[in-house]
Amino acid sequence: MKYKLCLLLPIMMLFISCREQVNRFSRPLLGTIINLTIISDESDAISAADEVFSEIERIEEAMSPYRDSSDVYRINRHAFRGPVPVSGETAALIRRSLDISAETGGAFDITFASLSGLWNFRKKPFVPPSAREVRARLHLVDYRRVVLDREKNTVRFASGGMKIGLGGIAKGYAVKRGIDILRKRGIRDAIVEEGGDLQVMGTKYGKRWVTGLRHPREESLVLALKLDDGDSIATSGDYERFAMYKGRRYHHIMDPRTGFPASGFSSVSVVSSDPVVSDSYATAIFVMGPERSREFLKKREDLKVILIDRNMNIFISQSLKKDVTLFTKREISWTGRDAEE
Repeated sequence: MKYKLCLLLPIMMLFISCREQVNRFSRPLLGTIINLTIISDESDAISAADEVFSEIERIEEAMSPYRDSSDVYRINRHAFRGPVPVSGETAALIRRSLDISAETGGAFDITFASLSGLWNFRKKPFVPPSAREVRARLHLVDYRRVVLDREKNTVRFASGGMKIGLGGIAKGYAVKRGIDILRKRGIRDAIVEEGGDLQVMGTKYGKRWVTGLRHPREESLVLALKLDDGDSIATSGDYERFAMYKGRRYHHIMDPRTGFPASGFSSVSVVSSDPVVSDSYATAIFVMGPERSREFLKKREDLKVILIDRNMNIFISQSLKKDVTLFTKREISWTGRDAEE
């Protein structure tokens, strides 16, 4: 009997593994495309994907600045008059945003949305706003003027005309929630990806997941990166939304200090175990530029980074060296304590 059982067990395991396949799903949400890769039985994958998409749609309903029923829309419309009640979920994400703003010296600032309307990269022909137009609104960009009551979950603005936008952190939050749902449903191997932000679960048939980082100026990849279970990566780049004017590139990542696009980097990728961290700090480090970010990253060795400056010089955390396959002939600067030693 034991001998027969030993013969049957491998056959049963083979049958189970054959039922698991790579399933891919996509849906437009949060102003981008949500891509899910799920390795499981097809029916289980379809059901899990539907739940993930429903959850991300719920997040969009709560945090979109364009939907009049959302918390963010109501904040932007009424918070200068007095406290606006919001959900505990929205309050928690705003609280985390404000904490990151304080840590990064305002490099990450959800009140960048106060400049909305000045910068329209879709308008043809594109013409950047004048320095005078930007200065007229720049005083409204200040995270310290967002007053959050952490007990009552209310938000108010200290100045009229202010707005917030959670675009620099909500994508990471949506990815995190998607992964949470897949784990609860018993999915072991998957990717949730949203506009370049992603987190992986498990492996692809026993091999580590691999993602590519595109070149900021060419239709090619700079490198491939192997990811472990739970790893997340987010990239902020000046090639995602931009327009050219008189030979100069203007992009959507604003420096809160100037009201103009941040300069210094072309691409910043952050690898961590939390997609909210990867998303928000990719933006913050991009805004900081090379000098400020160098000092900041000395304090945050937990953040693994891939940095490409305006001259296409590449800087990569030493801790990622074993996981990177390079597709460029450029010399790489490996950063971090190990590299310094």
